[in-house]
Amino acid sequence: MKAQITKLALCSSVIALAAGAASAQTAPPGPGTTPSAPQPASVENDSQTATSQKGDPVANPEDIIVTGFRASLASAINAKREAIGAIDVIKAEDIAKFPDNNLAESIQRVPGVSIARDAGEGRSITVRGLGAQFTRIRINGMEALSTTTSTDSSGGANRGRGFDFNVFASELFSSITVRKTQSAEVDEGSLGATVDLQTAHPLDYKKTTFAASVQGNYNDLRKAVDPRLAGLFTTKLFNGTVGILASAAYSRSRKYEDGAGSVGFDTTGTNGGYCAPVGYAPTNPPLSASTGTTATSCSTGVARPANTPGNVAAYNTVAAGGGANVHAPRLPRYGRLTHDQKRLGLTGSIQWQPSSHTLLTFDALYSNYHATREENFIEAFSFSRALSNNGKPQTAVRQAEVNGAGDLVYGVFDNVDIRSETRYTDFTTKFQQYTLNGKQDLTSWWTVTGAIGYSKSDLEVPIDTTLTIDRPNSQNYSWDYRQDSRHPILNYGFDVTNPSNFGFINNTSEIRLSTSSSVNTFKNAQFQSNMKLVEGLNLKLGASYKRFEFKSFATSRAANSLLVPALPAGTTVADLTRVLTGFGEGFKVPSPTPTSWVTPDVGKFVKVFDIFSNTGTFTQTGVTNSSARGNIRGVTEDDKSGYGQVEFDGDTLFGFPLRGDVGVRYVVTDQSSNGYQLVGSAPVLVTAKRSYDNWLPSLNLAYSPTSKLIFRLGASQVIARPDLGNLTPGGSITVTGARSVSVGNPDLDPIKAKTLDLAVEWYPTRDALLSGAFFYKKISTYIQTLQQDLPFDQLGLDPALLANSTTVTSDIFTSRRPFNTPGGPLKGFEINAQTALPFNFLPDWLNHFGVLANYTHVTSKINYILTSAGGVPILTTTAALVGLSKNAANATAYFDDGRFSIRGSIAYRGGFLVSVPGGNTGNDVNGQSKITTIDANLSYQLNSIVKITVQGLNLTDAAVDQYQGSDRNSPFINTHTGRQIYFGVGVKF
Repeated sequence: MKAQITKLALCSSVIALAAGAASAQTAPPGPGTTPSAPQPASVENDSQTATSQKGDPVANPEDIIVTGFRASLASAINAKREAIGAIDVIKAEDIAKFPDNNLAESIQRVPGVSIARDAGEGRSITVRGLGAQFTRIRINGMEALSTTTSTDSSGGANRGRGFDFNVFASELFSSITVRKTQSAEVDEGSLGATVDLQTAHPLDYKKTTFAASVQGNYNDLRKAVDPRLAGLFTTKLFNGTVGILASAAYSRSRKYEDGAGSVGFDTTGTNGGYCAPVGYAPTNPPLSASTGTTATSCSTGVARPANTPGNVAAYNTVAAGGGANVHAPRLPRYGRLTHDQKRLGLTGSIQWQPSSHTLLTFDALYSNYHATREENFIEAFSFSRALSNNGKPQTAVRQAEVNGAGDLVYGVFDNVDIRSETRYTDFTTKFQQYTLNGKQDLTSWWTVTGAIGYSKSDLEVPIDTTLTIDRPNSQNYSWDYRQDSRHPILNYGFDVTNPSNFGFINNTSEIRLSTSSSVNTFKNAQFQSNMKLVEGLNLKLGASYKRFEFKSFATSRAANSLLVPALPAGTTVADLTRVLTGFGEGFKVPSPTPTSWVTPDVGKFVKVFDIFSNTGTFTQTGVTNSSARGNIRGVTEDDKSGYGQVEFDGDTLFGFPLRGDVGVRYVVTDQSSNGYQLVGSAPVLVTAKRSYDNWLPSLNLAYSPTSKLIFRLGASQVIARPDLGNLTPGGSITVTGARSVSVGNPDLDPIKAKTLDLAVEWYPTRDALLSGAFFYKKISTYIQTLQQDLPFDQLGLDPALLANSTTVTSDIFTSRRPFNTPGGPLKGFEINAQTALPFNFLPDWLNHFGVLANYTHVTSKINYILTSAGGVPILTTTAALVGLSKNAANATAYFDDGRFSIRGSIAYRGGFLVSVPGGNTGNDVNGQSKITTIDANLSYQLNSIVKITVQGLNLTDAAVDQYQGSDRNSPFINTHTGRQIYFGVGVKF
């Protein structure tokens, strides 16, 4: 079947000609929507988007009337053509007609847009190299923020400003507009783009419409079939002056995510280095009565390796340069993640248009995204821990081989602690938004618009637990990365499927328990006056107010997670575990690496120990708990802005084909942030307040020397406010596992930039486009999080924070703190092509082909601080902006004759940096490798009512790959989630 799927991918892609997708194409809309009529006037009839009157344009009798996918492309091209600023538009055509799981995957087909994935789905977007925190999202004209959580390698819980698109079903929306240049009337806060998401409106429909779709969703790795349902109803009342619309979408998706990981590479000298052979000088670890370290023992009861030539040679290899010249994996492991996601979305809209001069619109949007995730790993745990945690200095090296890049790619070890770990997370994001906007023509030359809105995103994580069983001091463990660093051979030296080979051991095994929540709310109000001073010259004056509130809360187990209860009489490890089987299908797991292992069973732990009771040793606390305290914080922002903007049409004014807008926006930001700090040993809530203001001028020009050619220029000054997690006056600390300390900085200035955009666009026909654009951003103020690995006693913190743990002050912690730093330039270009391909020399049925393609190239130079002292940089480096892919491309090829439609798409994103400096010791960067995905869609319209659809996502099962070290490319994680196939039927009447 896999071979057939691959053939389908290649055929349905119709040899997708380039790398890119259209700036204007389809996204799955509100189900069953007809090709969208022009939208009624919205709150912001901004100059960047063409505005049109209610009703459809009258077709020329000689025009060819096209429908479906091709029609939506032509509609989107027209919107781009009529705009003054640089925009790209995705128009909805029909029920889930484009093969996308969610909105992020739809938007990635816009030039300059790339996505970050989690659990096989798009989660967030990057626009022209600028990450999610630099992009503002508006839903139905109002700024909103939706957040959820993910695996740690995909970013973890979102407590920032980045928008998580996977919360929403793509079927709920009728159009998406990506605004790449700024106008005074568009909300501030974006360096990358402002993305407008629009739900369907009833007055866009000519008549009463009902539509529904039913699909099955098959994942070839999980081998499960799940439902995907959507429906829409709309009608008009009272002679067409009132319209009502409701839509709903529900889906479930169960997936496996299989992969390998290292949790980072450290220098071999980190955490105290390995245990030196008997008689080796210098002795490591040093002699110490407190740890039982002697000339013949690494620690109490753990013998040093014998002084043989092989043992000495292996130790010399890993100790090269004092342990600073060789890197090795911290937690070499294989693992399976089991995802179960349910997504429910609802929209409602009521419109009243008593005359062509008055329009009132009420929109409501609700989404419930609930998911569980179980992570099962079999791992060697010693290498990430210090001697105080019975870690690396107890481990003996018997064989070692280092590659040319300095990675320990092969090793055989004794006294290795093997761990089987299960992490289980249950979380829900509930999003709701309500907007009321109106438009009134006071006279023929004066129109006013206004809106109020409220949105709330509530992320609740009631369960986040990690359970382990352990086997200390296992012998003859080995890893081998020599043949394939992404699929290493891991040999544990014993049967990992036998529960009796593991123990549940106090002060070794763990029960970690935590909960968390994150709530974001927006309250918006807008008003605009649009006066036509003379024909072709408009003056817009407006004001807006936003109150944004962010509240985060967390609890964690009060007792040390290493304190675990004894097994009840008659209970064995087998009563707490299950055997995971079938791992590694399609992942090339090399023999003799095990594909089954015993793993903690959450349900059995609950049954035996009642771990979620929140009582006794499993009590969870908040403010008094150093592990939870850092995530108990909040930010409130009051943003008040006003703007003036002049729009002109030179053709009307003085017979010169130049359109444009020029204006300035003034904004005042009042910020209040709170968090907990320790005063002595007591946590105290600290509040920090500050205010700042900004003048933000902007200019957009569009020159049309002919009806088919447009030259564009955009220039502006923009800001992006600091990420929420950086603004807390408090901090957080983790003293077990991955030890870390993070503190905030409420005095951060916003990121500032000056931007320039130049573009040329050629429209040879109404459904064809060829364009090129150059963009430049001079980022004058940036925010960097300085990350350093330091002993706890060099952090200036109270040792009391280490109470109730086995961690000592000499153990290494990863320290993080944000600073304002100088920015740097970002520049690039986009090339975009789209056209139908009428083969006039062939039969008529072949005149329905088309292609869309785009390519984006971006470069940047940012000065990163690697180390500092007293806030003064000591060592810096220059690298690309975090999250920036130098190259990105999309292509789509299609055939659509109105009844039969087939299309294939390919999306490419180049590699990018995840963090600078990289995590752990001696890594200059963390990065993610390039990825290419192929999707396909096939549909057949049986009659005017019924349509059959088949869709395929990620048909080549492309893996997500992350690495450490630009010079070494050491594996961090490599996972895949399988192919996704949708099949079903839609009806519309």
